[in-house]
Amino acid sequence: MYTTRIYYQDTDAGGVVYFANYLKFFEKSWFEHLLSIGISIPEWEKDGTYLIVKTVTLDLMEKLLYGDTIYVKTSVKEVRNAYFVLDHTVLKDNRVTAKGQTTMVCIDAKGKPKRMPEAFRASLLKPMTG
Repeated sequence: MYTTRIYYQDTDAGGVVYFANYLKFFEKSWFEHLLSIGISIPEWEKDGTYLIVKTVTLDLMEKLLYGDTIYVKTSVKEVRNAYFVLDHTVLKDNRVTAKGQTTMVCIDAKGKPKRMPEAFRASLLKPMTG
């Protein structure tokens, strides 16, 4: 789980988190989540496996304000041959304030989709299968 405080830079003129900044929260959370399950993106990139974001969804349920502390929980929802889907939940005071989903695609150094390496896939699946 990724924890952060809402800073002035995260907000719009009304002091509410600007919607695009949720994507930054998601990215920090998924990066930390992948590290926690043994996937280091910089290490995989050295071996020629890169990730790009294909799609993102965002459902805002409650506004967040300057100074709030939030928790972003990320989990693996689906794993396919060349992509995987992550679910994100943003919480404040144990209340869900936003949800989102990110589809990540594995590509090679030339930007072409590639089959996910088996060790990468196994690391993604491990939390799903226990």
